[in-house]
Amino acid sequence: MFTSQKFSLIGVLTLALAQTVVAADCAPDQGHGAQVFANECGVCHSVSKGMAGMMGPNLAGVVGRKSASLEGFSYSQAMRSKDVTWQAETITQLITQPQAYVPGTYMPYMGLASADDRQAVVCYLKEQR
Repeated sequence: MFTSQKFSLIGVLTLALAQTVVAADCAPDQGHGAQVFANECGVCHSVSKGMAGMMGPNLAGVVGRKSASLEGFSYSQAMRSKDVTWQAETITQLITQPQAYVPGTYMPYMGLASADDRQAVVCYLKEQR
């Protein structure tokens, strides 16, 4: 096998393994994320499509969405300036310590201390399309 083909195969296998690991992280106890979201996030956010009028933006379809891009929601200047695409890593950083990740955010939440709970919320949000 040529060297470039070996590297291509290694790259494909590495990507497939990484996707499997991420999927496996979300497999157990799907209800845990819904419960943590309801208890920790649901006071300000909804994941019901089209539901507006809450203190925080609707998070249905948030994974893959640009920050401060939900039409009709009034974001802080800090969030409008953040310019990230919400993925597992960025959501985790935000919910760990919102004010540290987005200094000046309107989000009054102090952060989710448990790494397991943060992972569960991220997995739950991935399901909300």
